[in-house]
Amino acid sequence: MKKLLLILITTVLGTSLFAQKIVPAITGNSVLNYTTSQNGQDIPLVLTITNFGDPIKMDWNMDGIGSGSYEMSAKSLQSGKSTPASTPAADELTRLASYQTFACISKDAFNSMIKNNTFEYDDLKFSVKADAAPFTVDNKQLDVIHAIATNGKGELWILNNAGFPLICKSKDSAHGMDLTLVSIQ
Repeated sequence: MKKLLLILITTVLGTSLFAQKIVPAITGNSVLNYTTSQNGQDIPLVLTITNFGDPIKMDWNMDGIGSGSYEMSAKSLQSGKSTPASTPAADELTRLASYQTFACISKDAFNSMIKNNTFEYDDLKFSVKADAAPFTVDNKQLDVIHAIATNGKGELWILNNAGFPLICKSKDSAHGMDLTLVSIQ
C-alpha cells in the first residue's frame, strides 16, 4: 500500500512539474530563431542579442535577404508604441526611433496588459484573451499572454516577462510580416 501511495504521489508531482509553463531568460548572447511569414512565403530569421544594456543591440540574419543590426534604446524598451514598418537594409545598423521596438512590446505596454488586460501598439488596441492553447518552443510550454486587436486585425502571443516582453508569435500583424518563435538558445 505504501508503494502504491508513493507511486501515486510521484506521478502527480511529476505531472504538475511537466505542466508548468516556463519563462526563459532573454539576455545578452540569447539567440532567437523565428520563422517570418509574408505574402505566403516563410523565411528563417535569426536574432542574436549582442548587447542587453542601453542600447540593446540585436544582430539579424534572414536567409536569402542578408544580415544587419538593430539598436533599441532603453527608452524604446520602456515606452515604445510601435514596430518599424519597413524591412531594414542589409549590412547596416538600423537605429530604432525612441517610440519603436523590435521583437518585443514595451514595458509600459506590458504593464498595461497585465494591469488592465488591454494595451495599444501599432495604432491598434489589444485585449487579452483567455487562452487554453499552449505555445511551445523546444518542446517546452512557454508562459505567454495572447492578445487580440479589437479595432482591426492582429494577434500577439507575448512572453510573460516584464523585463523583456518578447513577441513569441504574431498573426495578421499591422505591417504584414508575421513572426513565430521556433527556438531560444
